[in-house]
Formats: sequence, C-alpha cells, structure tokens
Amino acid sequence: MPFRAMGRALVLALVLGGCTATAAPGTSEHGSTPTTGHSAPLVSVDGGSATIAVDAVPTTLNDHTVAGATATTQAVCSLVWGQVFQVGPGTVPTLATDVIESAEVVSVNPQTVVYQVNPKATWSDGTPVGSQDFVFSWLSQNGSGKDVDGSADSVASNAGYEDISSVVGSNNGKTVTVVFQTPYSDWASLFDDLLPAHVAEKVGWNHGFDHFDPATLVSAGPWMVSAWTPGQRMVLARNPHWWGTLPHLAQLVLQAMPGAPAVADALRAGQVQVAAPAAFGPTFESAISSAAAVESTVQLGTTMLALDFNVRGAPYDNQSIRQGIAHLVDRATLVTRLVQPTDPQAWEDNDHLFANSEPWYADDAAGYTQPDLQAGAQALADGGVVANAEGTWTWHGSPLVLDLVWASDDPWSAAVGPALASQLTSAGFDVTANPTSSANLQGSVLPAGAFNLAVVPVSTGAYPTLLAPAFASAPGVARGAVNNWTGFDDPRIDALFTQAAQQLGAAQDRQLYQQVDGALWTAMPSLPLFAEPAVMAWSASLSGLRNDPGGLGALWSVAKWAYLMPSGSR
Repeated sequence: MPFRAMGRALVLALVLGGCTATAAPGTSEHGSTPTTGHSAPLVSVDGGSATIAVDAVPTTLNDHTVAGATATTQAVCSLVWGQVFQVGPGTVPTLATDVIESAEVVSVNPQTVVYQVNPKATWSDGTPVGSQDFVFSWLSQNGSGKDVDGSADSVASNAGYEDISSVVGSNNGKTVTVVFQTPYSDWASLFDDLLPAHVAEKVGWNHGFDHFDPATLVSAGPWMVSAWTPGQRMVLARNPHWWGTLPHLAQLVLQAMPGAPAVADALRAGQVQVAAPAAFGPTFESAISSAAAVESTVQLGTTMLALDFNVRGAPYDNQSIRQGIAHLVDRATLVTRLVQPTDPQAWEDNDHLFANSEPWYADDAAGYTQPDLQAGAQALADGGVVANAEGTWTWHGSPLVLDLVWASDDPWSAAVGPALASQLTSAGFDVTANPTSSANLQGSVLPAGAFNLAVVPVSTGAYPTLLAPAFASAPGVARGAVNNWTGFDDPRIDALFTQAAQQLGAAQDRQLYQQVDGALWTAMPSLPLFAEPAVMAWSASLSGLRNDPGGLGALWSVAKWAYLMPSGSR
C-alpha cells in the first residue's frame, strides 16, 4: 500500500542539536523537496535523535537464545553485531557487504560455503571480525554447546548448524570455509548477528549479554549501545569505529510502550517519532490519521493468523473431522469484514508456509477458498460426526463441543475469535469461547494442549526450513523458534521437509515446499486465515523511512532516516 501522508508539518521542537544540512535536490534516498508553506524546499540534515516506541525493549542482546528470539531484539542486534545476510523487503536475503564481501557455495558435494570477511571489519575494541566469530557461533548453536558454567547453551533454533561438519579460518581469519555433512538449502540464514567470540567466551552465551557493559557490548555495526535498562529503555549511538557509511541520525532511543493506544498518543504528542506496533487495529489508524504531523503506511506482513487444531486426542485426531470443520469456516468473510477496512490488499492466506505477500506463496487451498457446506457435512460424517434433528453436530450421540481459545489482548485475534465462534455456532456446533491473555495463551494453554481449537499467530519469513518444527514432533526434526502447538506429526511430511531442507536448487526447493503445503491442506492440522497487516507510523519531520515486515521491521531503513528542515535554515 502506498504511503498515506497525514501531513508534512515540521516538528522542529524535536531534538536536533548538532545537525548539519545536506542538500537533497528533487527526491532522493536522503531527503525530498516538498514545501509546507515555506518558500524554501525541505532538505535532510545530519544529526539529531529519534525515539522509537517498541512493544518491549530487549532483555538480552543474544538474540540466538530462546529468551532473545524476539523481533525487536533481532532488529536491534542487526545494528550492533556483525552481519552476514540480512532479510530485506520482500523477504529477500541480501549480503551485508560492509562486513562480508562475498559468500559463495563453491561445492555441492559436500556443500561448502566460503565467506570472505571485509578486511576493514573490526569490533569496536579493535579486535578483527573473523573466523573465530563463525566458529563460536557454530559450536554454540549446533545443539551440543556448553556455556562457561557448564550448562547447555540456550538456542532458539539449531536448524542448519547441526548440519555443519567443520568451520575453518584462513587468511588471518578473513576467509571462512564452512563444510556441511548434510546439505542445507537455507544456509544464508546462518551466522546472522555474529557475537564477538573473544568477549562471549569469557562472559558466557546464555547471560553474558543480559546487561549493559561497554566492555562486553562491543560493536561491529553502524550503531553501538550507549545506555540500556533491560526491558525499559535503550539508547544507541553511532559507532565511531564503523568503517562503512555512517547513519544520518546521531542517536536512537528505544522506549518500551506496550499497547497501540499509548503509542498513538505519544506519536500525536511528539513524544516518540517512530512506531510499528505489532498489534494494532482500525482505532490506531484512525488516531494517527487525524494527526497533521504524522505519516503512516500499512502493508501485508508475514505474520499469519491461523486456526490450530489440537490433534493429540479424539475427535480432533481424525483428519476428516478437521477437514469438515475447516470447510465450514468462511475465511473470505473474516477478511472482508475485519481486515480489509484496515488494508484493502488483505485476502485469505492459502498457504501454510508463506504469507501471501511472500515470493514463494502458492495458492494450494483447493476446496477451501469458500465455505462448502456439502463437503463439510460429508467430511464430518466420514469422521463419525452427524447432525441431530435440531441440526446440532454430534459425536457418539452427544453434541460436539468446540473449545475455542484466542488472545483477547491481541487486536487481530480478538476480532477474529468471536467471529469464528459465531460462524461455527451458526454451522451447528456447540462452541465454548475462551478468550485469555497472550501471556496465558502462549505460556500455559497452548503448551499444555488445553484447547480444541486456537487462534494463533504464526511468523513466516524468508527461510521456510525454520517452519518445519511447527508441523512436526519427531525427534529428527531440527529445533526451531516456532512451536508445534497442534501436536501434529506425519512421517511423510517430515520426509518432505527434510528433502526440501537439503535441496540446493531453488526451483526444486520451491516445488518441494509446495508439496508440503498440499499435504498440510489434506492433513489440516491448522487452517491458515490471513496475513496480518503491518503498520509503521512516524513524524513527518523525518524522511527515509520504510518498513520491512518479515525482516528487520521499522529499523531496516534506519541508516537512511534523517530530519527535514527548510533549506538555509541552519
């Protein structure tokens, strides 16, 4: 969706100390020449500070641990730690050439990848970025790593790392050769956010990066941490040792501000300059659209809302019953009534693995694009569920009661949950609606399997191998940051995931994932609903902002952020 301009009135009371003007004729990456009653065009300036409202400030800066695997933590780490590939708009991995000059598969048998580290790449304490950082990353994430205190390394995902047989440095550590014992198609996902091995080996993997210590939080990126109260506030400053192009802004302040209403108020008041709340709804859009000094954009994200079935016990362990229920859900109406008023581009998602904004998305939902009462009744009957004289679906002579749970404090789930309950009730089911908090849903209800059906957000992205754990419980499947809430496992689908993970040809890999999705539509452990819209809002006095749903979010374009001022005003 194109940018929705809410006004270009300048908010010059913002922190702009030390700014220097940079001319920006016409429209460019760093500025533009609109006017808002001024005779002089607006130009971008260097310097200044921007405050960003985030759902939660990181509590650790090791985003490879279970505790650190959050979107905000990963985005911050991408600005501080050494980068190899970064996922940009369109969920396309892009080599971070400031740190890694090249990364190339030089052999497929065995798969061998050679990385050439930029000779200039150096941690801010003067230690070169090199092979020691790659080796430490591999040993800590391959599933067998031990921390400095002897405890097991906490790892959000060991996918790919467990497939590596060796990581060897040469050329004074600036050439890194990685050999795989098993091919891994998403090899570009590996070694992201490299930690400084010379520091981590002393302070520890699990908790060494959980507090502010300048000697620990050395940087190999354009920003460095200058202040941090975990969970509350973080300040990033330009890294004076950065060898690449410096950002325009001098400082970023991350302020914890949970809740879209509070974020909207802060934007309108000029207390924050940028926000991209993960959970928002029409009320947030309405609030910021009335602010003359705020701009925003809404676009399809890569978080998909799905209806999960608990397949651990009867009757939902029966594939036919799951199919029957899915046939009776009117996904199109859910989207048109609840989502399209916020983003007209939204539509039902017909792929379990990719949101419909992603390049590899495929419409594999044959028979499920519209509700089908006849197909639903037949599938339910095949599973032993029949309608009684009153039209109520029964199983073994008793009404089939659907226990439906959702997060009441997540706007999209809170909108969809009651609508789904109403649809299923109208279809003849007895439905028990159980809205709860996100914390209780994710922390207790889903892990305990205390539900029949659950409305659940699923994060997709550039690397489909990382979604395999969401549909498998077999011990051979790599651990991942996603969870298998349904309890589903099918050896045939596990085998397809494994085959896809080892397929180095992109075209063949895509076909395999399409086969996986087709099999999932038949098995129906989960019914995809739609990709949630993503919003980004910012002060009209800033330029160069672009959201990156599915990648690094609002911070993806931070290097280009700059304040605008009338030409010649400074």
